[in-house]
Amino acid sequence: MKLRILCFICFSALICQPTYAIKVSGLYQAVISVSDESAPKRRIALKQGLGKVLIKVTGDRNINKSMGVSSLLERPEQFVQQYRYRQNNNKWGQKKLTRELWVQFDENSLDEALKNNGVSVWEKERPSILVWLVSQRNDNRSFVNIEENFEYLKILESRASARGVSLLFPLLDLQDGSKISVTDVWGGFTEPILAASERYQANAILTGKFTQILPTLWESEWAVYFDEQAIHWVSQSDVADIVLEEGIDELVDRLVLRYSETGEQSTGVIELLVNDIGSIDEYAQTFSYLTSLQSVNTVNVKQVTSRYIVFELTSDRGIAGLHQAISLGKILEPVEGGNELEYRFLP
Repeated sequence: MKLRILCFICFSALICQPTYAIKVSGLYQAVISVSDESAPKRRIALKQGLGKVLIKVTGDRNINKSMGVSSLLERPEQFVQQYRYRQNNNKWGQKKLTRELWVQFDENSLDEALKNNGVSVWEKERPSILVWLVSQRNDNRSFVNIEENFEYLKILESRASARGVSLLFPLLDLQDGSKISVTDVWGGFTEPILAASERYQANAILTGKFTQILPTLWESEWAVYFDEQAIHWVSQSDVADIVLEEGIDELVDRLVLRYSETGEQSTGVIELLVNDIGSIDEYAQTFSYLTSLQSVNTVNVKQVTSRYIVFELTSDRGIAGLHQAISLGKILEPVEGGNELEYRFLP
């Protein structure tokens, strides 16, 4: 019971606040179950841990089958920054203790090794994802929520974490209820889905319909909305958990295609003009946001006028990559009809 209350609180933290792009933490950490603390078991666990980290860092669920990383997996200890063993309770409140190896890999050396092997690294600024999930049992349909369907949400969140992204779940309060219904999600009605999602300011919206269509067959139909355009897919399995995990896997595959590196790797100076900065606080917020972007190496102020500020940036992802990173934050937006490096501050 205590575990369930604690998990409820953790999920509430994910539910209560609107969010924009998420700077994901823990990408270079992994936890692996081990039977003992011997050196042979530790070597195996470190290889497994590096495999988990590579999936999170690149966003590619098949990265460990790539020729570019096979040599890295053979010597995982070269990237280990620190590790420690710990005891932990099994999930769902079982009293049996398990032994785990927690490991932190060195971010800089691993990134450099991946790039030297021609493997792209997905930046830490990643899209925020709002999830509306409806389940059907017999003839009854309802939103999946933490009070009644906690296990389903836990499966989604666990799989998303393994792929290096975070999910946001709606409050399902009176305000949501006035704008969206189970029928809207089940029928894929775009207008109410987008209207209800607006308060959460997510970069992507995922909807799912989850049902047991036969005694031995589960199915989920998914749609992800990018800028009001929906992409659909279906997952089926005889195991309910797999159906939910495959939905998240397909989602992240599409996020990686849309938001990962553009391929431009040369470092250069970029001048960014930002309009509508009307106070010291707004300037500080803009400056802080630009310096927080992983793709931005330096930020300097080149020109200040009463109407705009020109920032001089250095970035190793070029103009296209910078645009992509800025678009996730919802702090700045491009000026319609302006040049490609002209933005305005969003209050």
